[in-house]
Amino acid sequence: MYNIIISILLILNLCSFCFGEEQHVESTQSLDGFSLVQYETRGDKKWTLNGSSAEIGEDKVKIAEPSAVAFGVKGGLKLKAKEGDFNPKIQLVHLQNNVIAKTTDGIKLTTDSLYWNAEDKNIFTNEYINMKKEDFQVNGKGAICNLEDKKTRFKEDVVANIRSSRTDLENLASDTVITCDGPFDLNYKNNRATFYNNVKLKDPEGDVSADCIDVYFDSDTRCIKKVVANGNVKMIKEGNITYSEKAIYLVDEGRLVLPEKPRLVVKNEKTKY
Repeated sequence: MYNIIISILLILNLCSFCFGEEQHVESTQSLDGFSLVQYETRGDKKWTLNGSSAEIGEDKVKIAEPSAVAFGVKGGLKLKAKEGDFNPKIQLVHLQNNVIAKTTDGIKLTTDSLYWNAEDKNIFTNEYINMKKEDFQVNGKGAICNLEDKKTRFKEDVVANIRSSRTDLENLASDTVITCDGPFDLNYKNNRATFYNNVKLKDPEGDVSADCIDVYFDSDTRCIKKVVANGNVKMIKEGNITYSEKAIYLVDEGRLVLPEKPRLVVKNEKTKY
């Protein structure tokens, strides 16, 4: 009897969502758990949302230990957390407490609070978030990820560790560390990352600061192949300082290009910076 009542309430709560979107939604509720499945109009699964239990409210379904899978997203998406809720009217899932999101192409996101819009396939948060893949790791506060376009924007307080070379995967000293006030844009499809405002780059080859730094990746190795710094560029290597409005570093060639008139300050024993 309890299961029947809960199932009826769940269906009543979701009926406007079903007919308004002209999509078929199937739901089940039992003592052992909660499950909701949405289908595309052509009959394919769009996403599933599960939990160990659910409480049906006026506007939301509160879910314990929620997990979700998005189908039809390039790379695929799996989410899980300790608790969360679902708003069927706007297809918005809110996950809280030990939130983990994973794509099948190897990207992992961890945070304390995350929203997933099942309709436009975006995930976003205003909390601190960590993004990790084999070849890079980024931390920042506030982020939005477009799963279809493979684009991510971190809003502020960005710290990125990017693998400089495949020759020494175990040596953390080979990492390039880039920080900025934000925002930070990652276009994984186009192999490009852009850091804005008070950007500082630390690398075994030297340090760079600038207003904006673009990092381009090799499509095969995912290592850095080119760095372009713009605006108030300052480069420090072995104590020598170079100032310029633009600098291009070609990593594979080990070559620095200064297209505008640079100013070089050479270190000597009496020089202090």
